[in-house]
Amino acid sequence: MKFTGHIVTLLFVFSVIITANGYQILGIFPLNSKSHNNMFEVLMKSLAKEGHEVDVISHFELKNPPKNYKTIINLNGTTPALVNNVTFENASNMGIDPIPHIVDQYGNELCELMALEEMQKFIKNPPHYDAVITEAFSANCYFGFGYVLKVPVIAVSTILEFPWAVRAIGNPASTAFVQNVFMDSVFISTFWDRLKNTIIFHIANYRFYMYAEKVQTEAMRKYLSPDIPDLREVEKNVALMLTNNYHSLFGIRPVTPAVVDIAGIHAEENEDRFTPEMKRWMDDSHNGVVFFSLGSMVIVESLPTETLLEFYRSFSKIAPTRVLMKIVNKDKLPPGLPENVLVSSWIPQVPVLKHNKTKVFITHGGLMSTQEALYYGVPMIGIPLFTDQFSNVEIYVRKNMAIRIDYDKINEESLYKSLSLILNDPKFKEAARRESGLFRYRPMSAMRTAIFWIEYVIRNGENSLRSPAVDLYWFQIELLDVYGFLIFTFAIFIYLFIFILKLFVLTIFKILRNSPSSSKKRD
Repeated sequence: MKFTGHIVTLLFVFSVIITANGYQILGIFPLNSKSHNNMFEVLMKSLAKEGHEVDVISHFELKNPPKNYKTIINLNGTTPALVNNVTFENASNMGIDPIPHIVDQYGNELCELMALEEMQKFIKNPPHYDAVITEAFSANCYFGFGYVLKVPVIAVSTILEFPWAVRAIGNPASTAFVQNVFMDSVFISTFWDRLKNTIIFHIANYRFYMYAEKVQTEAMRKYLSPDIPDLREVEKNVALMLTNNYHSLFGIRPVTPAVVDIAGIHAEENEDRFTPEMKRWMDDSHNGVVFFSLGSMVIVESLPTETLLEFYRSFSKIAPTRVLMKIVNKDKLPPGLPENVLVSSWIPQVPVLKHNKTKVFITHGGLMSTQEALYYGVPMIGIPLFTDQFSNVEIYVRKNMAIRIDYDKINEESLYKSLSLILNDPKFKEAARRESGLFRYRPMSAMRTAIFWIEYVIRNGENSLRSPAVDLYWFQIELLDVYGFLIFTFAIFIYLFIFILKLFVLTIFKILRNSPSSSKKRD
């Protein structure tokens, strides 16, 4: 009993020490996206469990937060919800030219949330913090909190980094072989790929600042501080960027120490649970389950009726294999739903993908969703709709763990053929298992990696990982001035060489012409 008492005392003292040494961390997440929040939520909860005091400004307040975790401002209701709020038609149109939509709706408009009364009270009288964590998407105005609070900014990119995020942290773009998020192909192999990738990167970067720099600078000066520098200077406060990236998924690329890959963090730390009824249904699916979801935003039942009926016909043909289908309102589905299909407005996606009965995942190709399938080794059928979804699906197709169907080619034949291939050909499952192993095999878990580097930056200062490239212009980083000087110097050398050679030849010619022998010949 005495020994047990000592153990309890030591554990108590240890927990007090951890809490006493914890940092004060502010998390600001203005984008009203449930899928993006999944990554932030697990990160902030884990920081709190490590003993840090965590304050969060978000649209998604935790029902049962851990100790040290507090939602200080709930943004719920201040912007339109993205959860189950995007029709198939809207999603398709998003892919035509996404940059203005991304910058305006998910950037400039979100800066106006700083005008809220609760936000202004907080801004005018903030408590002490050691770091600010916010999203690296397109509302870079929130980096200004780090400038005002005089603390390091830690940015979290939930997708493959945008070009403006790459430049802000001083990471090399390496467009010769590294795909940027707006490139429609993930594999850069030919001259034309390199040309296209480079042009898209620089145009996207230019357009972001064209739409955002003035608007977001004015918002920061209006709501944060009139003395704050412009947006590009504020971006230099980013001390660390945690990215939803990993080399086994997106390939090898050069990164500065300030860019840390933590892809899969939301999958490994997910705490969702089945309802008893759904757990029983999954367990009883002896012939396997096909899981169909277009993510947290797109409404499946907004697909054209004929397309939905094509799904029905293909699903009925794979019975007794069951299908679990995520919808918002089953009353808006056309009649004739096959008996082997279960529909639900809420499905715990990670537990479904983790379940041993799940054989195939039909997905829109969102990065979060596909990483969850990758983490648990589930083959996919990808139906990409916009932005990075096309290249995401292409990656898994190249890895032999997915089949792509373009949304304008969805029919009973293409769906049934794809389902039959994945359900019956073991190569897809074997490839998924292999890629899952590569994705999960790391020296530290994604969460431990994230926490280590967050603590490192707070402990050692915002400049501890700072790249000198942050202070250079893009043409200096690309060495265009150096190459230009070398070409100019070489051109001058060649010109002088030719000039001297020409002068030498003319001189020799004159000497020969005026020599005695040539005079005699003329005589």
